[in-house]
Amino acid sequence: LYDRPKQIVCHHNGKQAKTLWQVLERYPQKNQTRILLTPHTGRTHQLRVHCAHALGLNMPIVGDDLYGTRTSRLHLQSKSLKIKHPISKKIMTFKVDAKF
Repeated sequence: LYDRPKQIVCHHNGKQAKTLWQVLERYPQKNQTRILLTPHTGRTHQLRVHCAHALGLNMPIVGDDLYGTRTSRLHLQSKSLKIKHPISKKIMTFKVDAKF
């Protein structure tokens, strides 16, 4: 509670958070695994906490300087983004492949 901006897991007073995950590729030589994360709720730092927490995947995202170890960048990227344009109200979809 007193270590902002970090978030905590509290089963008593906290709000539920749900993330589905799937292994895409393993890199044993680097001791890393590439995973697809699909959040079903939108809690602050949800994906980062679910990856790093001992009751979650217990493996911080590469480059996560809050819950893991800093590297040149945070290796977390959205696969797609869908928004409603604020003026035209048209649905806009953006997709991009990760560079890592």
